[in-house]
Amino acid sequence: MAGKEKIVIDASVVTKWFSEEENTEKALEYKERHVKGDIELTAPALLLYEVTNALNYKPDFKEEDVKDSINALIDLSLSIKLPTKEVMEKTVFTARKYNISIYDALYIALAEILNIILITADEKLIEKVGKHPLVLRL
Repeated sequence: MAGKEKIVIDASVVTKWFSEEENTEKALEYKERHVKGDIELTAPALLLYEVTNALNYKPDFKEEDVKDSINALIDLSLSIKLPTKEVMEKTVFTARKYNISIYDALYIALAEILNIILITADEKLIEKVGKHPLVLRL
């Protein structure tokens, strides 16, 4: 029996779990599959900060809403990866190769090192990396 499918997700997907946006339903499908144990969602630790920041800037989110959302995210037990030398070196290489931010490159580097797909709703990122075989649109 094969192991559980693993997928890297970025903040553009996870933010949709807490805020009604375009493609929220698609994003929630990944969350539900993770909760059921069908897939394992993974992300760099940066994800927690990026989602917190995105929700904090939403005018309809009060401080308690942001805190509750982040606590709920932590309770989902995503596979959160801490930085390593290998990941950081790959991140710098990826950022320069595609002319993207270190933040965006980190998700791609992690997907490449783990050899699993990255799901993103970041259209600008998708445009910049072209037909990268591991980067898929939500």
